[in-house]
Amino acid sequence: MTYDPRTIAFAAELLYPPQQLRADLVQTVHNTLYQKPQLGYQNFQVAPDGIHLSNPAQAPGQVSMASFTFDRLVVREEMRGTTVEDFATRAVNVATLAFQTLGITTSIAQQFVVRSLIAPRHFKDGREFLAQRLISPVSQAGNAFGRPMMSLGVRFVFPPHEDNQQTSQVRIETWPQDARSIWIENASSYASPLPATEMPRVADQLAATYSHVTGPVCSFLASLDTPDA
Repeated sequence: MTYDPRTIAFAAELLYPPQQLRADLVQTVHNTLYQKPQLGYQNFQVAPDGIHLSNPAQAPGQVSMASFTFDRLVVREEMRGTTVEDFATRAVNVATLAFQTLGITTSIAQQFVVRSLIAPRHFKDGREFLAQRLISPVSQAGNAFGRPMMSLGVRFVFPPHEDNQQTSQVRIETWPQDARSIWIENASSYASPLPATEMPRVADQLAATYSHVTGPVCSFLASLDTPDA
């Protein structure tokens, strides 16, 4: 038994050597992407923290954005029903065009974030599942403080190991917006340089980040999600 997680957020950060951003070149990126509705962004904004390309939110919490700062490109899609394949296509295409236009030859490191939700099968409340099956001793700590806990969770860090080149930080927590759901985040980082000519490898790195959630993390939680004895 495992789960079919509902992924609610993707993010890709491609770091590059610090540089002075040229708004006209980023505008060229925006104009080119605008001609491709499935990849484009409607808005262009120069702000104190960088240059942002974005699409209007159609519902609360939605984010569709590509942000350029002095040292990185950040592509985000949140609460938009995006699949991992769709996000990989967007991230690779936006990064490839951006690096070519800005004259960046290498990404010095890459970081990815995947956030998903699952619903335990044998518990009506995600807090009960985590408290009873994952972190039972910690869940009782509320008694020491004289009040119950509103939320709780754990964080695991996995260093590079054998064939896995990335560092992964996994968080498993209750989700305030839905008491039944469990919120899972995997943030992975790759410290190796990635030439701009090999930008499609971003899709593989993203897939590995996603698969760590749908594979080992979900399998681990499913092993704990059993009926009461």
